[in-house]
Formats: sequence, structure tokens, C-alpha cells
Amino acid sequence: MSIFSQNTKTSSVRSSILKKGTNLSKRFSEINTQPKVRFVLPHSKRVHNILIEVTRTGSSRDYENLLVLLRDAELLDDDLSSLLKEATQCISLLNRDLRLFVEAILGVRWVDRNKSVVSEYQSFIVNLISAHNYHAKFVIDKLVFLYIPDSSKCEWPDGVPLDSDCLKFVNIHYLLNILLVVVPMCKELLLHSLRHHFPYHTKSTHIHECYLHNLIWTMEYQPSFRSEILHLIFSKLVIMDVNAPKGDIEKAANSGSEEIFLMDDDTCSVKTSSSHNIAHTLDVCLAKLYNYIIEECHSPAGELDWNKTKSLYHDLITVFDKVILPTYNTHHVQFVMFVMCSLKSSITEAFLNYLWKKVCNPCVAPVIRQASVNYIASLIARANYVPFLMLKGTLQQMADWVHSYIGTQDGLEYINSDVRVHSVFYSVCQALFYVVVFRKKDLLRTKKDIIFLESMNLAKTVTCRLNPLRVCQPAVAQNFAALTRKYQLAYCYSVMEQNSRNTIPTIYQDEKGAIVMSNNVLDAFYPFDPYVLERSSQKIQLLYREYKEKRKQRRETEQMEITEAEVDDFLYQENPHSSSYKFSYGSSPGFKFKG
Repeated sequence: MSIFSQNTKTSSVRSSILKKGTNLSKRFSEINTQPKVRFVLPHSKRVHNILIEVTRTGSSRDYENLLVLLRDAELLDDDLSSLLKEATQCISLLNRDLRLFVEAILGVRWVDRNKSVVSEYQSFIVNLISAHNYHAKFVIDKLVFLYIPDSSKCEWPDGVPLDSDCLKFVNIHYLLNILLVVVPMCKELLLHSLRHHFPYHTKSTHIHECYLHNLIWTMEYQPSFRSEILHLIFSKLVIMDVNAPKGDIEKAANSGSEEIFLMDDDTCSVKTSSSHNIAHTLDVCLAKLYNYIIEECHSPAGELDWNKTKSLYHDLITVFDKVILPTYNTHHVQFVMFVMCSLKSSITEAFLNYLWKKVCNPCVAPVIRQASVNYIASLIARANYVPFLMLKGTLQQMADWVHSYIGTQDGLEYINSDVRVHSVFYSVCQALFYVVVFRKKDLLRTKKDIIFLESMNLAKTVTCRLNPLRVCQPAVAQNFAALTRKYQLAYCYSVMEQNSRNTIPTIYQDEKGAIVMSNNVLDAFYPFDPYVLERSSQKIQLLYREYKEKRKQRRETEQMEITEAEVDDFLYQENPHSSSYKFSYGSSPGFKFKG
């Protein structure tokens, strides 16, 4: 076996940002490319004889040399093609005893070779797994590992894969698809491998976008995997989401633009300290998912494919139920349902019905019921594609449920008004108040609309013995009170004055035995609050309704409140720091506290 080496010329190194003359910059300027070693492969009969010998004797120097050759040699396309043909002729010998030889071949770079080499490699793998399925796990792991790019690679421009990367992925998925058809056991192995190799959430954005791109590709030729793969994807994206709070994203975006320079030999673009790495990765991943949803549900001509849309909705609602809904205070992942519902009004109606059934089901945990009603309120408030009749119908459902609940409590001699006991009732009331205020321009356009609001009997809701205004968020209560007084729908300020005199917190012991102090105010979690990610927001902006209140109208309303009777004076005198209740752009409930 002859060996020869080829030295390459010293690579030129660009001037470093480091000062000239330092030891580090001098070391970088002296880096040479390592010499590449190439070997002449043995004849096919020789390879066959080597494998026969090691099978009989258990060890062979020629066999060890062959393994070293496969592991360390820089094989030319012709060499690799010849080797694969020789290995294919020896398939019957490649049992567990020759596992090292199989692993050595699987470790050879092949995806970016010429068509002949790629074809020979794919043929070898299919024949190998068909004859010896105990190699299947290692083969599947190797193929899935190829989803992950080199860490030195840069992000795709606008998330669009390069042609060279697409060619590699085509070769991988073509082979995977054949294996899934020929060897059914590979299906479970593939799902396990996809879970195992999913990148950690702090890995680079490009690693995640490549891996997600290949997961979506896998779903296209294996639709039966879609539910499991979507569950995997969103389980990981939820972790990113909770590790990238809106406050941190906005703080990073508003921080200084001081640049962090990369090494001169790095071909990636310059980064700045204002970037939030996890948020950027989440942004890129969600953009790819939104594109997938839109493309999957539409034909090439751009028409909605109803059968595909229904199928994808059922898969997404399953993932939503198991992963997203039970997770508290996510910020962006849930917008996948916002985009999905925008495709057709019947999808929106189905999603609202799904959530409302959870709200009404006493067997569901109260925290899930509260989250469900918050999703309902946030969706019909923020989505500009929700029909007006659907908005009114949802409000009517809430009002009927509230009055039914009040009716069951009014018949009791004593009512336990603890927030924990009636948490779902209070959440539905707050959701009802929130939507009425948020969509007031639509709900108060005509006299007929005002009559509809009067039919909801809001006055009875705010004056009932359970006193929902006592636990509502201050911004919701104040805006609702101002609106209902202006249109004589309810009179809330006398109730709110009494509530202001009863601000004693509740102290109780939780299920773990810890002492907890509660201020008896509901959480302000509205899932579809303003979206702050940049790239993926392009799919959200056209579907989204911002809360806008004209300054002139706000000043007139405030002036009217100041000149009201003394019963309202406490709103401006009770707390000189009332501005602390104001909500920022990115926090619930989307409108500001009047004070």
C-alpha cells in the first residue's frame, strides 16, 4: 500500500483587529493548512480476503490498516466509489463482528460527492440494512446527525437554504425515505434519533434553522410522523420562549450598539451586543413554521386546500393542548394558532369552541380553564380576522355563563368570595370586561350594538355578591368603568370605592405547606399581546389589531371624570403614584390605566 502526501500552500490571513506584534496575532499569521493524506485502496478481492480473514481469526493487521485508511484518508470520488462497490459485494460478511468496518464506512463524507458516489453509498446502505437490520440504529443516527451543519457555517439569507445545502439534504432524505419503506423498524428509530439529536436551545441559530428545515422536510414525505415531530418542535421552542422574555428582548434591542468583532478568518457577519441570541433563534424558527403552515394549507395556485388545512389543524391543536396551553406566560410560540386561525373563519370558530369547552368543563384543572378563557379574550380582541358576529356570539356565551354562575351563588346564605374558590368565574368576568373595552369601537358603532351590550346585563355582573371588580386588573377595571358610565351600561365607581377600602391581602398555606400572601388580583396574562420578534412578525402584522385611543378623546374622558361627583374623586387622590399601574406596549392588557 503506497502512501503519498500533498502539502498545501500557506493560507493567507487577513490583518487582525489585534495589535500587530502581539504573540496571538503572530500565531494566527503562521497557521498552515494540515497536509492531506491519500491512500491507494486495495483490490476488491483483497478487501474480500481481508474481511474473510478477520472473520475467521478475529484479528488482522490488514483489517486494522483498512480501518485506519477509511478513518483518516482523503478519499477521491473514484476511490470512494470503488470502495463502496467492493463493500457491497461483501454485504453477507458484514455482521456484528465487522461493526467497526461498517462504522468506518458510515463515517466517510459522502453527501456532497458526485452522483455516482452518492448512488453507490445509498445502494450500499439499503443492502446493508436489508441484510443486517441490527445496524439500522447506527445508520439512522448517522443520517440524522447530518441534519446538523458545521458550527462555522453562517445563517441562510432570509432563512432560504443555499443550493449546496439543499443538494446535501436531498441525498439524505432520499436515502431515509427508502429505508423507511424497506425496513419498517426504522420509523421508530428515526423518531427516537430526531428527539435525541435536537440541538440544545443555546446552540447557534444556523444549527437550529438547519435542523428545523430538515424536520419539516421529513414531515413532507412521512406525514404520519407530523404529529410527533410537531410535538418535538414545540416542546423545544417553548423552552426557548420562556428563556427569552419580552423584557429581555426589548432591553437587548434598546441597549448600546457596541460591536463585538469576530476573528478575521471568520466569514460570518459582525454581531452586536444588542442581539438576544435565543430570541433571534426563536424568531428564525417561528418564521419557518409560519411559512410551512401557509404553504402546507395552500395549493401551488395559492388556493386554500381544505382537507390539508383540517388535517394540520388537528395536529396543531393536539400539540397546543399538550405543550403550549399548560405552559404559563409564553410570549410568541402560541401565535402559531393565531396564524392557523387566520386561514379560515371555521378554523377560528373551531378553536374558540375547543377553548370554551375547557372553560365550561369542571373536570379540567382551574388553571387550564383560566388560561383557556384568556386565550379566547386575547384572540377575539387582537385578531382582525374574527368576524363581528363571532365576536358578539362569544361575548354572549361569556355573559350567559357568568349570569348562570351568579344564579347558583345567589341562592346560598353564605358565599366564600376567596379568589381561589371562584378563580374561573373571576377570569371569565375579567375577560368579558377586557374584550368590551378593547373592541369598544366595533361594539358601540350603532344603537343596535348598544342595545346588545345592554342585553348582557353588565350592571348585574359588577354588583353581584362575588364582586368581580375587586379582583380585576386595575387597568381593566378603570377602563371598563369609564366606558360603562359613559354609555350608562353599568355604574362601577361606587363598587370600586368600597373595594378600595378593603385591600387586606389574603394569607394562606399552599399544597406544599408554604405560607403565601396574595393581593387578590388576577394575573394579567393575555397570550396574544404585542409581538416583538422581528422576522416572524411579518406574518403577524397584517392579522393583528393594535389598541389605539385618540389623545383628544382620552383628554375629554379624563376631564369629564374630574368634573364628576365626589364619588369619583378617589380615583385621582387615593394613590398619587397611580401611573405605576400603566401598562407598557408589550404587556397586558394592551391599553393604559386611566389616572
